[in-house]
Amino acid sequence: MTDFLIIVGSTRKGRRSIHAAEEVDTVLQEQGHQTTLFDLKEKEIPFLGNRSYTDEEPVPEDIQELSQLVQDSDGIMIISPEYNHSIPGVLKNALDYLYPEYSDKPFSYVTTSAGGFGGVRALGHLQDITLALGGFPGPSVQISDIGSVFEDGELVDKETRERVEQFADKADQHVRKLN
Repeated sequence: MTDFLIIVGSTRKGRRSIHAAEEVDTVLQEQGHQTTLFDLKEKEIPFLGNRSYTDEEPVPEDIQELSQLVQDSDGIMIISPEYNHSIPGVLKNALDYLYPEYSDKPFSYVTTSAGGFGGVRALGHLQDITLALGGFPGPSVQISDIGSVFEDGELVDKETRERVEQFADKADQHVRKLN
């Protein structure tokens, strides 16, 4: 059994990537894994001040929580829409608060888009960022045309469900290989 931390990287009103995160969470739990969903929309994370490993000023409470969750997890899964050919600024800001906690952590990714590319440009940036943070980039799944794949928050596309299940298996294999 693997313990996954799922970071939801969008805070926009009407966001659809939350549905992908909830689906991945469900699939992982069905496969017998432990999951923790860390939704940036529910957290108060100011613009980067002091990183988690400095003593200069107090670190925000929600960053302290994220730090502990990262340390306690076997693998980190980032769920992100593609905004303007990259990731949301709020996600980059939250990721940047930590550094030593990511050392040798396996990462996997779910990227989404309203268009046909499923967030592949955001994926490239996430891989670069997590590699620079000392993590090990791993499997990914892209969900295109997210507005049609989910209706009222429910996944209605059977092929996407199969792809998410395969992705969850690969993410678990990635974690097991590295741990």
